[in-house]
Amino acid sequence: MSGQAQKHDNLRGLKALVTVLGVLIVLGTAFVIGTVIKRFYAKPVAASMTMPVSAVIPGESQVVLPPGALAPGDHIAGIAGAGGVFAVWVSGAGGDRLLLLNPQTGAVSTALGPAK
Repeated sequence: MSGQAQKHDNLRGLKALVTVLGVLIVLGTAFVIGTVIKRFYAKPVAASMTMPVSAVIPGESQVVLPPGALAPGDHIAGIAGAGGVFAVWVSGAGGDRLLLLNPQTGAVSTALGPAK
């Protein structure tokens, strides 16, 4: 009978290991399913910087450059929001440059151009 008791002791460790691994599998599966459901129903964190043309309200979304910001022959090639300022890409005969415009004051805070 002592041989049978020793055999039973060897299986006790194996049973504990199988139980622990089974619990880990169940917890891991629940975690993965919970993460998938959370991501499926989550709202986007950051809104896009672009707006559809139909959502632009005339008179409320205009960038006004100060007088003298554009030389003759220059044109605005693009506008984007950059933190708390507007980045205005100006293209023309003198080359391309980037104007950072403060929306509260309307002043050009920084003008970036190619190195000369």
